[in-house]
Amino acid sequence: MAIQAQPSEAPTASPAPREQSISTFLHGEVMNDLDDGRPTLLSATESNLGDLRETSPARLLGMVADARKQLDEIERLANVYEAEDTIRAILAEHGLTLEEVAPEQMTELFGPLASRVCCWAGKENGHTIVWMRAGQDPIHRVNDLVALVNDPDSIVREGAGAPSTGGTR
Repeated sequence: MAIQAQPSEAPTASPAPREQSISTFLHGEVMNDLDDGRPTLLSATESNLGDLRETSPARLLGMVADARKQLDEIERLANVYEAEDTIRAILAEHGLTLEEVAPEQMTELFGPLASRVCCWAGKENGHTIVWMRAGQDPIHRVNDLVALVNDPDSIVREGAGAPSTGGTR
């Protein structure tokens, strides 16, 4: 897959991410019973409190753990989006084309070192190409791309981008 940054269009680092929505809501409260004044622990997971009910501390703590997992997923969603957005910006700023390389192609090119090579760059037909492992985590990908762009020895002379023609990371 080739991605060419054009000033008039926003380049993408990978196919458009699928739309994803993660939400969580948790309500907990101690309320005094109007009839006998006894404190009661209540919980709800619907934002309109439609499922508000008496609960035990253990059950509420379990709900808190579940909500924390969802918050971690929301944080991951934000971090992945930030990484993908940064990749698009770097490609545009430096006029780079990103091409993904399938794992089996990485093995053909690099043999036993394939698992250690993250990306490499070269010039092909006057365009600077960055080759990166397909399916790479976007957060790792942006870090590798930044390191490659910041290393002046990594952008290489005209060539097909084979391992012998350019810098690797």
